[in-house]
Amino acid sequence: MGTLMDQKITKVSQVTPEVAWFLRGLGLSDYYVIKIFDLVGGAAVTLTEADPYWLLDEFSHMGFKAVDRIAKILQVEPDDPRRLRAGIRYVLGYYVGEGNTYVPKDILIEKCRKVLDVSGEILEDAIKMMVYEGILHISFAEGGEAVYFYGYYKAESVTASRLVHLANQEARELKKILASPDAYLRKFEDDTKINLSEDQKRAVLSSLVNGVTVITGGPGTGKTTIINAVIYILEQSGHKVAVSAPTGRAAKRIMETGGHFAQTVHRLLEYYYDETRKTMCFAKNSEDQLNYDCVIVDEASMMDIRLTEALLDAVKDGTRLIFVGDKDQLPSVGAGNVLADLIKSEYFNTVELKEIYRQDLESDIVINAHRINHGDYPVFKDGEETDFKVIRLDKQKDIQKKICEIIKTMDPDKVQVLTPVKKGLLGVAELNPLLQAIFNPPEEDKVELKFGKKIFREGDRVMQIKNDYRLSFKRERHDKYGGDGTEEGYQREDGKGIFNGEIGRIVGIDKEAKTMTVAFDDDRFGKTWGRRFALYEYTKLDELEQAYAVTVHKSQGSEYPAVIIPVSWFPPVLATRSLIYTAITRGKSQVIIVGNPEYMNAMVDNDRSSMRLSGLDQRIMEMYR
Repeated sequence: MGTLMDQKITKVSQVTPEVAWFLRGLGLSDYYVIKIFDLVGGAAVTLTEADPYWLLDEFSHMGFKAVDRIAKILQVEPDDPRRLRAGIRYVLGYYVGEGNTYVPKDILIEKCRKVLDVSGEILEDAIKMMVYEGILHISFAEGGEAVYFYGYYKAESVTASRLVHLANQEARELKKILASPDAYLRKFEDDTKINLSEDQKRAVLSSLVNGVTVITGGPGTGKTTIINAVIYILEQSGHKVAVSAPTGRAAKRIMETGGHFAQTVHRLLEYYYDETRKTMCFAKNSEDQLNYDCVIVDEASMMDIRLTEALLDAVKDGTRLIFVGDKDQLPSVGAGNVLADLIKSEYFNTVELKEIYRQDLESDIVINAHRINHGDYPVFKDGEETDFKVIRLDKQKDIQKKICEIIKTMDPDKVQVLTPVKKGLLGVAELNPLLQAIFNPPEEDKVELKFGKKIFREGDRVMQIKNDYRLSFKRERHDKYGGDGTEEGYQREDGKGIFNGEIGRIVGIDKEAKTMTVAFDDDRFGKTWGRRFALYEYTKLDELEQAYAVTVHKSQGSEYPAVIIPVSWFPPVLATRSLIYTAITRGKSQVIIVGNPEYMNAMVDNDRSSMRLSGLDQRIMEMYR
């Protein structure tokens, strides 16, 4: 749906009086009046009168309470099926947003009862009806009934089935290695002057002879070397190998460290936005599968269940599938716990790398990351030359001030502030304006655009904070055919889709039209690594925020020359071992901790990360019991 008007809607005076009067009468701000009218035009009135909860589907940031208040104005009864459905979807959606694929039914009902103020019996009936309609699914997990959105249950079931099928492929079904794998291994060592450890050799050989292999290990354990060895041997033997990662930044890092072309899983599957179905689709699927003999997924801890389902749908029989990642990092932003569940199921050939290699034994970052991962406190070398430093402070205001002082001495392109929280003195909302003033201060020739409490400025580093499959972009051209040197690359010059967590830079602002142009790194064009330019209309500006400081969750898959991490009291649900471990392992050459090390030690003690609710391991085990 879209407005019939060609003119871009940037102010409330452009909204028809009937729609503006109706939406304002429901207590909506002018910004939402503009957004709603820009999306659906004059249909806003009939849509909202028919079911006000449609607003939650398109504008989730409104929150259930605000939309429920609108429904009350429109005289929707407390036990109205529309309200019950919306409330159940909202509560279940909250848990999915926290990374869970399901919720125990008794917990879901209790939470919904508080949100909707209706009886448990009414909610039981509403859940049964939603199961009957195919919206929800009830299964068993952890000894009780579990409620899924049907799509997530299907994703777990299909993923388990395909993985078990691929793992059960006999060696004769896999394309043959032309010579002895051991001989190829020796040739790889001779050519690269790298001596592989026994664990590394085992990981490479497992990848060559099995349908599905999982390789896991912390920093400095040689995962990249194994990937390079597998690619070398398979390509020497005439195999086609695809290397991918869940994010563009992770794919780019693979290319920089390994030299092999890599792309995001989305690009590999040729994602696109289907205007007819109003949803994101993959051109590569069970009807048109990937033409590779081996697919390697690096940074696999970031794979969520829906993306894994899509990948497995497109992987043909006879393909070697290799997952490489660090099981102890934070799990995916999306729902699921794929890498950990594959290991937990004990069904797939898994190699865990524990040995740190010589060149990394000198790094205090690597050594302390492994200490933290094992539940030991980090060691700080006060007064010594080290790549892992602590600046001891207690008060959050002092920590904030010290971070700003340190930042002034550093190259803005080589440092990233990583924080566990969004709000508070040490959250991204407070830190970003302070860091913006240092890294990108106002200048006479720099155009600015005020949006709510934010001031966007040309040159700002910004992050996309939600998946937007409809947002168009244009690619920078590099040569006759495009950066990967193929005619196909040239033909696919433009596209749609900017993803949650992508970081870009504001390269243009039109104050009159209230639009901004943001340049993002490309993740398709081979070693040239061009840029994508996305134009943000006024109604899309809430999808961006400054990225001088980002949450640790949003930093996954990235690597920075230097990271600064504030450490203070944070809510225990956030202040976990896996979070501080993930933050530290983002730093390549320098990690600076600013705060009280006692709070950092408390994070090491807080190993709560395994509490994410996911049933993939159970679905796998059900298939081979």
